[in-house]
Amino acid sequence: MHPTRHFRPIAASLATRLLTAARLSALLLCSLLLAPAPASAHPHARFSYQLDPVMRDGAVIGLKVTWLLDPLSSMTAIRGIDLNRNGVADPEELDAFARQNDTLVARSGYFLTLSANDTPLPFTVRQGLRASLSERGLLLDFEVALAQPATDPVSVRLFDETWYVALSADDPPIPAGHACQGSAATQALSTQGWGAQPVPVVRLDCRRL
Repeated sequence: MHPTRHFRPIAASLATRLLTAARLSALLLCSLLLAPAPASAHPHARFSYQLDPVMRDGAVIGLKVTWLLDPLSSMTAIRGIDLNRNGVADPEELDAFARQNDTLVARSGYFLTLSANDTPLPFTVRQGLRASLSERGLLLDFEVALAQPATDPVSVRLFDETWYVALSADDPPIPAGHACQGSAATQALSTQGWGAQPVPVVRLDCRRL
C-alpha cells in the first residue's frame, strides 16, 4: 500500500519543505506545486522532452536535453516560482528554481541513459539545469558531454524508475532541420512498485549519408 500523502493549498511553506526533501521522486512535483492529487495516482507529473545532439566531425560529442512542462503545469509552477508576487517569473527566480532542482536531479543522473550498440555511453554534465520561459511553457534544460565521440547511432532514454515523473519524447524528438535523424520507440521498463510502464527510447542517427 502506497503511503497516504496529505496536500495543503499551494503556499511558499510547501515549496520550501518539498524542495528540501530528500526523496528524488519529489524533484519536479515540488517545484511545480501541482494541485492536490490522490497519493495513489502515478505518475504525478508528465513532461515532454527534446534532444539537441552536439556534433563535431560527424560524431556526437554531447547532448542538450530540454524538458517542457505542459501549459497547466507551467502556469502552476510559475505561481510557485514567483516569490516576490509580481505576477511573473523573474530571471533571478528562474535561476534559483533551476539551482534548487539541479541539486536533486543530479542524484539520479538527470534520469538520462545513453548507449550505442547496446553498450552504455559514459557522460559528464557540462551544464546543469537552467530554467526559461517560452511560448510553449516553462522549460528546463541541461547539457552533457560524452566521454568519447559516438559515430554509431545513439539511443537516449529518460526514465524515472519511481514513476513519479513520466517523460515522453517530443514529436519530433530533435529540432527541425538538425543534421541528425531522430525516431522514438516504446520500451516496457520496470518501476519501483508500479509495474512495467511504457518508456520512449529515442534513436539518434547522425551518420553522414
